[in-house]
Amino acid sequence: MVLQDRYDYLITGAGSAGCVLARRLSDAGNTVLLIEAGMNDKSWILRMPAGLRSTFKPSSKYNYWFKSTKQKYLDNREIDQPRGKVLGGSSSINGMTWLRGHPLDYNRWEEQGAKGWAWKDCFDYFKKIESSKINDGYRGQKGLIKAQRYENLSPLNLAFIEAGIEAGFKQSEDVNGFQQEGVSRFEMSVDNGIRNSTSYGYLHSQRDNSNLTILLNAQTEKIIIKNSIAEGLVVKHRGHSTHIFATKEVLISAGVFGSPQLLMLSGIGPKAHLQDKGIETLVDLPAVGENLQDHLECHIQIETKEPVSLNKELQPHRILMAGLKWFGFKKGVASVNQCHVGAFLKSEESISHADIQFHFFPLFFDKNWIPQPTTYGYRLGVGPMRPSSRGHVKLRSLNIEDQPLIEPNYMSTQKDWEIMRRAMRLGHKLLSQEAFKKFHYREDTPAIDMNDDNALDAFIRKDASSAYHPCGTCKMGHESDSSAVVSPELKVKGLGNLRIVDASVIPSLPSANINATTIMIAEKASDIISVSYTHLTLPTNREV
Repeated sequence: MVLQDRYDYLITGAGSAGCVLARRLSDAGNTVLLIEAGMNDKSWILRMPAGLRSTFKPSSKYNYWFKSTKQKYLDNREIDQPRGKVLGGSSSINGMTWLRGHPLDYNRWEEQGAKGWAWKDCFDYFKKIESSKINDGYRGQKGLIKAQRYENLSPLNLAFIEAGIEAGFKQSEDVNGFQQEGVSRFEMSVDNGIRNSTSYGYLHSQRDNSNLTILLNAQTEKIIIKNSIAEGLVVKHRGHSTHIFATKEVLISAGVFGSPQLLMLSGIGPKAHLQDKGIETLVDLPAVGENLQDHLECHIQIETKEPVSLNKELQPHRILMAGLKWFGFKKGVASVNQCHVGAFLKSEESISHADIQFHFFPLFFDKNWIPQPTTYGYRLGVGPMRPSSRGHVKLRSLNIEDQPLIEPNYMSTQKDWEIMRRAMRLGHKLLSQEAFKKFHYREDTPAIDMNDDNALDAFIRKDASSAYHPCGTCKMGHESDSSAVVSPELKVKGLGNLRIVDASVIPSLPSANINATTIMIAEKASDIISVSYTHLTLPTNREV
Protein backbone atom coordinates (compact mmCIF):
# COMPACT_ATOMS: atom_id res chain seq x y z
CA MET A 1 0.00 0.00 0.00
CA VAL A 2 1.29 3.43 -1.00
CA LEU A 3 0.13 6.08 1.45
CA GLN A 4 -0.63 9.40 -0.18
CA ASP A 5 -0.30 12.74 1.60
CA ARG A 6 -3.76 13.92 0.54
CA TYR A 7 -7.27 12.42 0.26
CA ASP A 8 -10.71 13.92 -0.23
CA TYR A 9 -11.79 12.64 3.18
CA LEU A 10 -9.86 11.48 6.20
CA ILE A 11 -11.80 9.29 8.62
CA THR A 12 -10.23 8.42 11.95
CA GLY A 13 -11.83 5.42 13.63
CA ALA A 14 -12.96 2.37 11.65
CA GLY A 15 -15.77 1.41 13.98
CA SER A 16 -19.54 1.21 13.70
CA ALA A 17 -19.71 4.65 12.09
CA GLY A 18 -16.35 4.95 10.35
CA CYS A 19 -16.76 1.85 8.19
CA VAL A 20 -20.14 3.10 6.97
CA LEU A 21 -18.76 6.54 6.10
CA ALA A 22 -15.79 5.02 4.28
CA ARG A 23 -17.99 2.81 2.12
CA ARG A 24 -20.58 5.43 1.24
CA LEU A 25 -18.19 8.31 0.55
CA SER A 26 -15.80 6.17 -1.51
CA ASP A 27 -18.75 4.72 -3.47
CA ALA A 28 -19.65 8.33 -4.33
CA GLY A 29 -16.33 8.73 -6.13
CA ASN A 30 -14.26 10.34 -3.35
CA THR A 31 -10.81 9.24 -2.27
CA VAL A 32 -11.01 8.18 1.36
CA LEU A 33 -8.39 7.25 3.96
CA LEU A 34 -9.83 5.19 6.83
CA ILE A 35 -7.51 5.17 9.85
CA GLU A 36 -7.80 2.56 12.62
CA ALA A 37 -5.63 2.16 15.71
CA GLY A 38 -6.43 -1.55 15.94
CA MET A 39 -5.73 -4.48 13.67
CA ASN A 40 -7.78 -6.33 11.06
CA ASP A 41 -10.85 -8.37 11.95
CA LYS A 42 -10.02 -11.61 10.15
CA SER A 43 -9.73 -13.75 13.30
CA TRP A 44 -12.31 -16.51 13.74
CA ILE A 45 -12.75 -15.29 17.32
CA LEU A 46 -14.36 -12.16 15.89
CA ARG A 47 -16.26 -13.82 13.06
CA MET A 48 -17.77 -16.56 15.28
CA PRO A 49 -20.69 -15.10 17.27
CA ALA A 50 -19.92 -17.34 20.26
CA GLY A 51 -16.39 -15.89 20.34
CA LEU A 52 -17.64 -12.68 21.94
CA ARG A 53 -16.76 -13.87 25.44
CA SER A 54 -13.09 -14.03 24.41
CA THR A 55 -13.14 -10.43 23.24
CA PHE A 56 -14.45 -9.30 26.63
CA LYS A 57 -11.41 -10.49 28.53
CA PRO A 58 -9.06 -7.75 29.78
CA SER A 59 -6.26 -9.52 27.93
CA SER A 60 -8.01 -9.28 24.54
CA LYS A 61 -5.99 -7.45 21.90
CA TYR A 62 -9.24 -6.39 20.25
CA ASN A 63 -10.54 -4.43 23.25
CA TYR A 64 -9.38 -1.18 24.81
CA TRP A 65 -10.95 -2.36 28.06
CA PHE A 66 -11.31 1.08 29.54
CA LYS A 67 -12.40 1.53 33.13
CA SER A 68 -14.41 4.28 34.72
CA THR A 69 -13.28 6.29 37.70
CA LYS A 70 -14.39 4.95 41.08
CA GLN A 71 -18.16 5.36 41.17
CA LYS A 72 -19.39 7.16 44.27
CA TYR A 73 -22.87 5.63 44.19
CA LEU A 74 -21.77 2.08 43.34
CA ASP A 75 -19.61 1.16 46.33
CA ASN A 76 -16.68 3.10 44.89
CA ARG A 77 -16.17 0.48 42.18
CA GLU A 78 -14.48 1.01 38.82
CA ILE A 79 -16.89 -0.07 36.08
CA ASP A 80 -15.67 -1.80 32.93
CA GLN A 81 -15.98 0.25 29.74
CA PRO A 82 -14.99 -2.08 26.87
CA ARG A 83 -14.57 -0.59 23.39
CA GLY A 84 -13.45 -2.29 20.19
CA LYS A 85 -9.84 -1.78 19.07
CA VAL A 86 -10.12 -3.47 15.69
CA LEU A 87 -11.54 -2.93 12.22
CA GLY A 88 -15.30 -2.65 12.84
CA GLY A 89 -14.74 -1.18 16.30
CA SER A 90 -17.28 -2.18 18.91
CA SER A 91 -19.48 -3.79 16.25
CA SER A 92 -16.72 -6.44 16.05
CA ILE A 93 -16.90 -7.31 19.75
CA ASN A 94 -20.44 -6.45 20.89
CA GLY A 95 -23.31 -8.78 21.82
CA MET A 96 -24.91 -8.36 18.35
CA THR A 97 -28.37 -7.58 19.73
CA TRP A 98 -30.12 -5.60 16.99
CA LEU A 99 -32.49 -2.92 18.28
CA ARG A 100 -33.56 0.48 16.99
CA GLY A 101 -35.05 2.19 20.02
CA HIS A 102 -38.42 3.95 20.03
CA PRO A 103 -39.60 6.59 17.51
CA LEU A 104 -40.15 9.05 20.37
CA ASP A 105 -36.43 8.83 21.19
CA TYR A 106 -35.62 10.50 17.88
CA ASN A 107 -38.43 13.02 18.14
CA ARG A 108 -36.86 13.95 21.49
CA TRP A 109 -33.54 14.56 19.71
CA GLU A 110 -35.19 17.14 17.50
CA GLU A 111 -36.88 18.73 20.51
CA GLN A 112 -33.42 18.97 22.08
CA GLY A 113 -32.14 20.95 19.09
CA ALA A 114 -31.05 18.25 16.63
CA LYS A 115 -33.18 19.54 13.75
CA GLY A 116 -33.63 16.98 11.00
CA TRP A 117 -33.14 13.99 13.32
CA ALA A 118 -36.76 13.22 14.21
CA TRP A 119 -38.08 9.72 13.61
CA LYS A 120 -39.48 10.69 10.21
CA ASP A 121 -35.96 11.76 9.20
CA CYS A 122 -34.26 8.61 10.50
CA PHE A 123 -36.78 5.89 9.66
CA ASP A 124 -35.72 5.31 6.05
CA TYR A 125 -32.06 5.11 7.09
CA PHE A 126 -32.88 2.34 9.56
CA LYS A 127 -34.57 0.50 6.70
CA LYS A 128 -31.58 1.16 4.43
CA ILE A 129 -29.18 -0.43 6.92
CA GLU A 130 -30.84 -3.74 7.52
CA SER A 131 -31.83 -6.93 5.81
CA SER A 132 -34.64 -8.51 7.80
CA LYS A 133 -36.98 -11.37 7.02
CA ILE A 134 -39.79 -9.34 8.57
CA ASN A 135 -41.55 -7.58 5.72
CA ASP A 136 -44.27 -5.38 7.17
CA GLY A 137 -43.33 -1.91 5.92
CA TYR A 138 -41.33 -1.08 9.04
CA ARG A 139 -38.27 -3.14 8.22
CA GLY A 140 -35.64 -3.14 5.49
CA GLN A 141 -34.78 -6.15 3.31
CA LYS A 142 -31.84 -5.00 1.20
CA GLY A 143 -29.36 -3.52 3.66
CA LEU A 144 -25.79 -4.55 4.46
CA ILE A 145 -26.54 -5.61 8.05
CA LYS A 146 -28.55 -8.79 8.37
CA ALA A 147 -30.98 -8.78 11.28
CA GLN A 148 -32.12 -12.30 12.01
CA ARG A 149 -33.91 -14.19 14.73
CA TYR A 150 -32.84 -17.52 16.12
CA GLU A 151 -35.63 -19.84 15.09
CA ASN A 152 -35.17 -22.69 17.56
CA LEU A 153 -35.81 -21.14 20.96
CA SER A 154 -34.70 -23.19 23.95
CA PRO A 155 -37.12 -24.20 26.74
CA LEU A 156 -35.77 -21.37 28.91
CA ASN A 157 -36.26 -18.76 26.18
CA LEU A 158 -39.81 -20.01 25.57
CA ALA A 159 -40.45 -19.90 29.31
CA PHE A 160 -39.39 -16.23 29.36
CA ILE A 161 -42.06 -15.28 26.79
CA GLU A 162 -44.68 -17.37 28.56
CA ALA A 163 -43.79 -15.94 31.96
CA GLY A 164 -44.03 -12.39 30.64
CA ILE A 165 -47.56 -13.04 29.43
CA GLU A 166 -48.44 -14.69 32.76
CA ALA A 167 -47.13 -11.61 34.57
CA GLY A 168 -49.54 -9.43 32.61
CA PHE A 169 -47.02 -7.79 30.32
CA LYS A 170 -47.75 -7.07 26.68
CA GLN A 171 -46.27 -9.19 23.92
CA SER A 172 -44.64 -7.65 20.87
CA GLU A 173 -44.21 -9.47 17.59
CA ASP A 174 -41.35 -7.18 16.58
CA VAL A 175 -39.75 -4.66 18.96
CA ASN A 176 -38.20 -2.91 15.93
CA GLY A 177 -41.60 -2.52 14.28
CA PHE A 178 -44.97 -1.09 15.19
CA GLN A 179 -44.91 -1.94 18.91
CA GLN A 180 -41.78 -1.87 21.03
CA GLU A 181 -43.36 -2.46 24.44
CA GLY A 182 -43.69 -6.03 25.66
CA VAL A 183 -41.85 -9.33 25.91
CA SER A 184 -40.52 -10.41 22.56
CA ARG A 185 -37.95 -12.23 20.52
CA PHE A 186 -34.83 -10.17 19.77
CA GLU A 187 -32.86 -10.06 16.54
CA MET A 188 -29.11 -10.32 16.15
CA SER A 189 -26.71 -8.83 13.59
CA VAL A 190 -25.51 -12.20 12.30
CA ASP A 191 -25.26 -13.26 8.66
CA ASN A 192 -25.58 -17.02 8.20
CA GLY A 193 -23.48 -17.81 11.25
CA ILE A 194 -20.99 -14.92 10.90
CA ARG A 195 -20.93 -11.73 12.98
CA ASN A 196 -22.29 -8.98 10.74
CA SER A 197 -20.11 -6.11 11.97
CA THR A 198 -19.87 -2.90 9.97
CA SER A 199 -16.47 -3.99 8.67
CA TYR A 200 -18.00 -7.28 7.49
CA GLY A 201 -21.14 -5.68 6.04
CA TYR A 202 -19.76 -2.46 4.56
CA LEU A 203 -16.12 -3.20 3.73
CA HIS A 204 -15.59 -6.92 3.18
CA SER A 205 -18.73 -7.20 1.07
CA GLN A 206 -16.98 -5.11 -1.57
CA ARG A 207 -14.12 -6.92 -3.28
CA ASP A 208 -12.40 -3.92 -4.84
CA ASN A 209 -12.65 -0.23 -4.06
CA SER A 210 -9.79 1.76 -5.52
CA ASN A 211 -11.10 4.93 -3.87
CA LEU A 212 -10.71 3.55 -0.34
CA THR A 213 -7.44 3.11 1.54
CA ILE A 214 -7.54 1.44 4.97
CA LEU A 215 -4.63 2.13 7.33
CA LEU A 216 -4.53 -0.25 10.31
CA ASN A 217 -2.40 -0.13 13.47
CA ALA A 218 -2.24 3.63 13.04
CA GLN A 219 -2.86 6.10 15.86
CA THR A 220 -4.30 9.53 15.09
CA GLU A 221 -2.44 11.92 17.38
CA LYS A 222 -3.82 15.32 16.49
CA ILE A 223 -6.10 17.29 14.17
CA ILE A 224 -4.19 19.80 12.02
CA ILE A 225 -5.96 23.16 12.30
CA LYS A 226 -5.03 26.38 10.50
CA ASN A 227 -7.10 29.57 10.54
CA SER A 228 -10.02 27.72 12.17
CA ILE A 229 -10.05 25.12 9.38
CA ALA A 230 -9.31 21.43 9.89
CA GLU A 231 -6.74 20.63 7.23
CA GLY A 232 -5.70 17.11 8.13
CA LEU A 233 -4.45 14.71 10.77
CA VAL A 234 -1.18 13.76 12.39
CA VAL A 235 -1.02 9.97 12.21
CA LYS A 236 1.53 7.70 13.88
CA HIS A 237 2.22 4.55 11.88
CA ARG A 238 5.13 2.13 12.22
CA GLY A 239 6.80 4.40 14.73
CA HIS A 240 6.66 7.54 12.59
CA SER A 241 4.30 10.51 12.72
CA THR A 242 2.96 11.64 9.34
CA HIS A 243 0.91 14.67 8.30
CA ILE A 244 -1.95 13.69 6.00
CA PHE A 245 -4.30 16.28 4.51
CA ALA A 246 -7.95 16.35 3.42
CA THR A 247 -9.05 18.22 0.30
CA LYS A 248 -12.64 18.22 1.57
CA GLU A 249 -13.15 17.25 5.22
CA VAL A 250 -11.76 15.55 8.29
CA LEU A 251 -14.26 13.17 9.87
CA ILE A 252 -13.82 12.05 13.49
CA SER A 253 -15.34 8.65 14.29
CA ALA A 254 -13.16 7.69 17.24
CA GLY A 255 -16.07 6.90 19.53
CA VAL A 256 -17.64 8.24 22.68
CA PHE A 257 -14.31 8.29 24.55
CA GLY A 258 -11.86 8.71 21.69
CA SER A 259 -13.51 11.59 19.85
CA PRO A 260 -13.57 14.08 22.77
CA GLN A 261 -10.06 12.97 23.74
CA LEU A 262 -8.73 13.74 20.24
CA LEU A 263 -10.54 17.08 20.13
CA MET A 264 -9.08 18.16 23.47
CA LEU A 265 -5.55 17.08 22.56
CA SER A 266 -5.98 19.20 19.41
CA GLY A 267 -6.93 22.32 21.39
CA ILE A 268 -10.72 22.01 21.06
CA GLY A 269 -12.57 21.81 24.35
CA PRO A 270 -13.07 23.41 27.78
CA LYS A 271 -10.48 26.19 28.06
CA ALA A 272 -9.83 25.74 31.78
CA HIS A 273 -9.23 21.98 31.39
CA LEU A 274 -6.95 22.48 28.38
CA GLN A 275 -4.94 25.16 30.19
CA ASP A 276 -4.58 22.84 33.17
CA LYS A 277 -3.03 20.28 30.81
CA GLY A 278 -0.80 22.84 29.13
CA ILE A 279 -2.68 22.72 25.80
CA GLU A 280 -3.21 25.86 23.73
CA THR A 281 -6.92 26.51 23.30
CA LEU A 282 -7.84 26.93 19.64
CA VAL A 283 -11.60 26.70 20.16
CA ASP A 284 -13.14 27.07 23.61
CA LEU A 285 -15.91 24.46 23.57
CA PRO A 286 -16.92 23.73 27.20
CA ALA A 287 -19.29 20.92 26.14
CA VAL A 288 -16.56 18.65 24.72
CA GLY A 289 -16.52 15.51 26.86
CA GLU A 290 -19.67 16.44 28.78
CA ASN A 291 -23.15 14.82 28.60
CA LEU A 292 -21.79 11.28 29.01
CA GLN A 293 -24.64 8.81 29.57
CA ASP A 294 -24.92 5.05 29.57
CA HIS A 295 -27.28 2.18 30.27
CA LEU A 296 -26.73 0.46 33.59
CA GLU A 297 -27.91 -3.09 34.33
CA CYS A 298 -28.45 -5.21 37.42
CA HIS A 299 -28.88 -8.96 37.31
CA ILE A 300 -31.19 -11.61 38.67
CA GLN A 301 -29.78 -15.10 38.39
CA ILE A 302 -31.46 -18.45 39.06
CA GLU A 303 -29.77 -21.83 39.36
CA THR A 304 -31.47 -24.94 37.99
CA LYS A 305 -30.88 -28.57 38.88
CA GLU A 306 -31.53 -29.86 35.40
CA PRO A 307 -29.04 -29.20 32.54
CA VAL A 308 -31.49 -27.05 30.58
CA SER A 309 -29.22 -24.04 30.11
CA LEU A 310 -26.44 -23.44 27.62
CA ASN A 311 -23.86 -24.15 30.31
CA LYS A 312 -23.91 -27.80 29.22
CA GLU A 313 -22.45 -26.67 25.88
CA LEU A 314 -19.24 -25.73 27.71
CA GLN A 315 -18.31 -29.34 28.37
CA PRO A 316 -15.17 -30.25 26.38
CA HIS A 317 -16.77 -32.69 23.95
CA ARG A 318 -19.64 -30.28 23.25
CA ILE A 319 -17.23 -27.40 22.64
CA LEU A 320 -15.44 -29.60 20.11
CA MET A 321 -18.72 -30.44 18.33
CA ALA A 322 -19.81 -26.78 18.32
CA GLY A 323 -16.47 -25.81 16.80
CA LEU A 324 -16.70 -28.44 14.09
CA LYS A 325 -20.24 -27.36 13.18
CA TRP A 326 -19.25 -23.72 12.95
CA PHE A 327 -15.96 -24.12 11.09
CA GLY A 328 -17.53 -26.64 8.73
CA PHE A 329 -20.98 -25.27 8.14
CA LYS A 330 -21.40 -21.99 10.12
CA LYS A 331 -24.14 -23.75 12.07
CA GLY A 332 -24.90 -24.77 15.64
CA VAL A 333 -24.72 -23.04 18.99
CA ALA A 334 -21.52 -21.15 18.07
CA SER A 335 -23.25 -19.49 15.10
CA VAL A 336 -25.54 -17.22 17.13
CA ASN A 337 -25.38 -14.82 20.06
CA GLN A 338 -27.14 -15.87 23.25
CA CYS A 339 -29.71 -13.13 23.81
CA HIS A 340 -32.72 -14.25 21.78
CA VAL A 341 -35.52 -12.85 23.94
CA GLY A 342 -36.05 -9.81 26.10
CA ALA A 343 -38.56 -7.13 26.99
CA PHE A 344 -39.34 -3.42 27.00
CA LEU A 345 -41.58 -2.33 29.86
CA LYS A 346 -42.89 0.83 31.46
CA SER A 347 -41.89 1.70 35.01
CA GLU A 348 -45.32 3.33 35.32
CA GLU A 349 -48.29 3.51 32.99
CA SER A 350 -48.37 7.29 32.76
CA ILE A 351 -45.14 7.57 30.74
CA SER A 352 -45.20 7.76 26.94
CA HIS A 353 -43.12 4.67 26.14
CA ALA A 354 -41.13 1.87 27.75
CA ASP A 355 -38.22 2.99 29.94
CA ILE A 356 -37.02 -0.40 31.22
CA GLN A 357 -35.23 -3.08 29.22
CA PHE A 358 -34.67 -6.78 29.97
CA HIS A 359 -31.96 -8.95 28.41
CA PHE A 360 -32.48 -12.67 29.06
CA PHE A 361 -29.59 -15.14 28.97
CA PRO A 362 -30.18 -18.93 29.26
CA LEU A 363 -26.81 -19.18 31.02
CA PHE A 364 -25.42 -19.21 34.55
CA PHE A 365 -22.40 -16.89 35.03
CA ASP A 366 -19.91 -16.30 37.80
CA LYS A 367 -19.32 -12.81 39.16
CA ASN A 368 -16.93 -12.03 36.28
CA TRP A 369 -19.45 -12.98 33.58
CA ILE A 370 -17.72 -16.27 32.89
CA PRO A 371 -20.23 -19.07 32.13
CA GLN A 372 -19.82 -22.18 34.26
CA PRO A 373 -19.71 -25.64 32.61
CA THR A 374 -21.07 -27.57 35.60
CA THR A 375 -23.63 -25.15 37.03
CA TYR A 376 -26.89 -24.55 35.17
CA GLY A 377 -29.24 -21.61 35.25
CA TYR A 378 -30.37 -18.37 33.68
CA ARG A 379 -29.75 -14.66 34.12
CA LEU A 380 -31.90 -11.59 33.54
CA GLY A 381 -30.30 -8.18 33.03
CA VAL A 382 -32.60 -5.27 33.91
CA GLY A 383 -32.13 -1.53 33.82
CA PRO A 384 -33.48 1.94 33.03
CA MET A 385 -33.19 3.02 29.41
CA ARG A 386 -33.37 6.80 29.82
CA PRO A 387 -31.18 7.55 32.82
CA SER A 388 -31.02 11.11 34.11
CA SER A 389 -27.45 10.76 35.44
CA ARG A 390 -24.78 12.54 33.39
CA GLY A 391 -21.02 12.24 33.45
CA HIS A 392 -17.99 13.40 31.49
CA VAL A 393 -14.72 12.47 29.81
CA LYS A 394 -11.51 14.37 30.60
CA LEU A 395 -7.87 14.02 29.60
CA ARG A 396 -5.64 11.89 31.79
CA SER A 397 -2.46 12.94 29.99
CA LEU A 398 -1.13 14.45 26.77
CA ASN A 399 -0.63 10.98 25.30
CA ILE A 400 -3.46 9.85 23.01
CA GLU A 401 -2.61 6.24 23.87
CA ASP A 402 -3.37 6.75 27.56
CA GLN A 403 -7.01 6.08 28.30
CA PRO A 404 -8.98 9.19 29.22
CA LEU A 405 -10.64 9.80 32.58
CA ILE A 406 -14.13 8.36 32.25
CA GLU A 407 -16.63 9.55 34.86
CA PRO A 408 -20.14 8.22 34.04
CA ASN A 409 -21.49 9.40 37.41
CA TYR A 410 -23.83 6.40 37.50
CA MET A 411 -26.91 6.48 39.74
CA SER A 412 -26.36 10.08 40.78
CA THR A 413 -30.07 10.99 40.66
CA GLN A 414 -32.95 9.83 42.80
CA LYS A 415 -35.00 9.15 39.69
CA ASP A 416 -32.48 6.57 38.45
CA TRP A 417 -32.67 4.78 41.81
CA GLU A 418 -36.45 4.71 41.71
CA ILE A 419 -36.57 3.24 38.20
CA MET A 420 -33.83 0.69 38.88
CA ARG A 421 -35.76 -0.58 41.92
CA ARG A 422 -38.90 -0.88 39.79
CA ALA A 423 -36.92 -2.68 37.08
CA MET A 424 -35.55 -5.18 39.58
CA ARG A 425 -39.00 -5.87 41.02
CA LEU A 426 -40.56 -6.28 37.58
CA GLY A 427 -37.76 -8.67 36.61
CA HIS A 428 -38.22 -10.68 39.79
CA LYS A 429 -41.96 -10.80 39.15
CA LEU A 430 -41.39 -12.23 35.66
CA LEU A 431 -38.98 -14.92 36.84
CA SER A 432 -41.39 -15.90 39.63
CA GLN A 433 -44.17 -16.93 37.24
CA GLU A 434 -45.45 -20.48 36.79
CA ALA A 435 -43.58 -20.92 33.50
CA PHE A 436 -40.24 -20.82 35.35
CA LYS A 437 -41.16 -22.77 38.48
CA LYS A 438 -40.30 -26.15 36.95
CA PHE A 439 -36.74 -24.92 36.35
CA HIS A 440 -36.17 -23.06 39.61
CA TYR A 441 -33.76 -24.58 42.13
CA ARG A 442 -32.42 -21.58 44.02
CA GLU A 443 -32.06 -17.84 43.57
CA ASP A 444 -28.38 -17.01 43.22
CA THR A 445 -28.79 -13.23 43.04
CA PRO A 446 -30.04 -10.99 44.53
CA ALA A 447 -31.43 -13.53 47.06
CA ILE A 448 -32.92 -10.75 49.22
CA ASP A 449 -36.32 -9.47 50.29
CA MET A 450 -37.30 -7.52 47.16
CA ASN A 451 -39.64 -5.31 49.19
CA ASP A 452 -36.79 -4.07 51.37
CA ASP A 453 -35.48 -0.85 49.76
CA ASN A 454 -32.31 -0.83 51.83
CA ALA A 455 -31.41 -4.41 50.91
CA LEU A 456 -32.25 -3.79 47.25
CA ASP A 457 -30.18 -0.60 47.13
CA ALA A 458 -27.22 -2.42 48.68
CA PHE A 459 -27.46 -5.09 46.00
CA ILE A 460 -27.67 -2.49 43.22
CA ARG A 461 -24.56 -0.73 44.54
CA LYS A 462 -22.70 -4.05 44.55
CA ASP A 463 -24.00 -5.55 41.31
CA ALA A 464 -24.75 -2.82 38.77
CA SER A 465 -22.59 -2.77 35.66
CA SER A 466 -22.56 -1.01 32.32
CA ALA A 467 -24.63 -2.39 29.47
CA TYR A 468 -21.90 -0.91 27.23
CA HIS A 469 -24.00 1.78 25.53
CA PRO A 470 -22.13 5.03 26.31
CA CYS A 471 -22.85 8.09 24.20
CA GLY A 472 -23.30 11.84 24.15
CA THR A 473 -19.83 13.33 24.76
CA CYS A 474 -19.89 15.48 21.59
CA LYS A 475 -23.60 16.25 21.62
CA MET A 476 -25.32 17.61 18.54
CA GLY A 477 -27.69 20.50 18.94
CA HIS A 478 -28.62 24.00 17.87
CA GLU A 479 -25.81 26.48 17.19
CA SER A 480 -26.95 28.56 20.17
CA ASP A 481 -26.91 25.57 22.54
CA SER A 482 -23.89 25.87 24.85
CA SER A 483 -24.18 22.16 25.70
CA ALA A 484 -23.71 21.15 22.05
CA VAL A 485 -20.41 20.38 20.33
CA VAL A 486 -21.66 19.79 16.79
CA SER A 487 -24.49 21.17 14.69
CA PRO A 488 -27.31 18.97 13.34
CA GLU A 489 -25.09 18.66 10.24
CA LEU A 490 -22.46 17.23 12.65
CA LYS A 491 -20.04 20.13 12.05
CA VAL A 492 -17.83 21.02 15.02
CA LYS A 493 -18.77 24.49 16.25
CA GLY A 494 -16.22 27.21 15.51
CA LEU A 495 -14.31 25.18 12.92
CA GLY A 496 -14.55 24.44 9.21
CA ASN A 497 -14.14 21.10 7.43
CA LEU A 498 -14.46 19.08 10.65
CA ARG A 499 -17.32 16.78 11.58
CA ILE A 500 -17.88 14.13 14.22
CA VAL A 501 -19.82 11.03 13.22
CA ASP A 502 -20.25 8.40 15.92
CA ALA A 503 -22.20 7.69 19.13
CA SER A 504 -20.65 10.71 20.83
CA VAL A 505 -23.05 13.05 18.94
CA ILE A 506 -26.18 11.40 20.37
CA PRO A 507 -28.04 14.04 22.44
CA SER A 508 -29.84 11.53 24.69
CA LEU A 509 -29.80 7.76 24.94
CA PRO A 510 -32.17 5.79 22.72
CA SER A 511 -34.39 3.35 24.59
CA ALA A 512 -32.45 0.26 23.47
CA ASN A 513 -28.97 -0.98 22.55
CA ILE A 514 -27.30 1.68 20.42
CA ASN A 515 -25.30 -0.07 17.69
CA ALA A 516 -28.09 0.19 15.10
CA THR A 517 -28.54 3.85 16.03
CA THR A 518 -24.84 4.57 15.51
CA ILE A 519 -24.90 2.93 12.08
CA MET A 520 -28.01 4.92 11.17
CA ILE A 521 -26.25 8.15 12.15
CA ALA A 522 -23.37 7.30 9.82
CA GLU A 523 -25.69 6.45 6.91
CA LYS A 524 -27.54 9.72 7.30
CA ALA A 525 -24.29 11.64 7.81
CA SER A 526 -22.95 10.23 4.54
CA ASP A 527 -25.87 11.79 2.71
CA ILE A 528 -25.55 15.07 4.62
CA ILE A 529 -21.86 15.29 3.70
CA SER A 530 -22.39 14.32 0.06
CA VAL A 531 -25.24 16.79 -0.38
CA SER A 532 -23.07 19.62 0.99
CA TYR A 533 -20.76 19.19 -2.04
CA THR A 534 -23.51 19.01 -4.67
CA HIS A 535 -26.58 20.91 -5.71
CA LEU A 536 -28.78 18.04 -4.58
CA THR A 537 -31.12 18.00 -1.62
CA LEU A 538 -31.93 15.22 0.79
CA PRO A 539 -35.06 13.25 -0.05
CA THR A 540 -38.27 14.71 1.28
CA ASN A 541 -39.06 12.99 4.53
CA ARG A 542 -42.37 11.31 4.97
CA GLU A 543 -44.53 10.77 8.00
CA VAL A 544 -44.43 7.21 9.33
